[in-house]
Amino acid sequence: MIQALRSPARPIFPALMAFAMWALAAFAGVYWAMRWQGQTSPPANVPTALTAPSNASALTLEKSMVAQALGAPAPTASGAAASPAQTSHQWVLFGVVAGTSGRGSALIGVDGQVPRAFKLGQTVLPGWVLHSVERRLARLAPSMQETPSVTLQLPAQPE
Repeated sequence: MIQALRSPARPIFPALMAFAMWALAAFAGVYWAMRWQGQTSPPANVPTALTAPSNASALTLEKSMVAQALGAPAPTASGAAASPAQTSHQWVLFGVVAGTSGRGSALIGVDGQVPRAFKLGQTVLPGWVLHSVERRLARLAPSMQETPSVTLQLPAQPE
């Protein structure tokens, strides 16, 4: 008679446990090696905050320079003589949406603050409303019934 040779069945559990133990040992070794390499000397004393400039005008000058460096248009206002509104506030026109019907809105920044969108007739500052908008310009007036005294224009597009 012929006998079939069969190998005894080996349980797989001890092999899996050995693999898991070796993987855990390798992970721990890599973790501690990376942690050991990352620890050098303690960090140097770094100031956490910068002191503010002593005068506020230097701060507003820096804000406008940073805004221009990031692509904001330079503040411009048309007219030969500067009106009291132009000297007391810094108006910056960032964009205009004007329709053919005369309706629209303007994106205006005042005194270095974040620009906001204003609709026609909406108060920009106390005593100043958005009077009218046209292509690439916006006009401000003390009220909707008065004539505009401040005209803001977008800078000319480079060709």
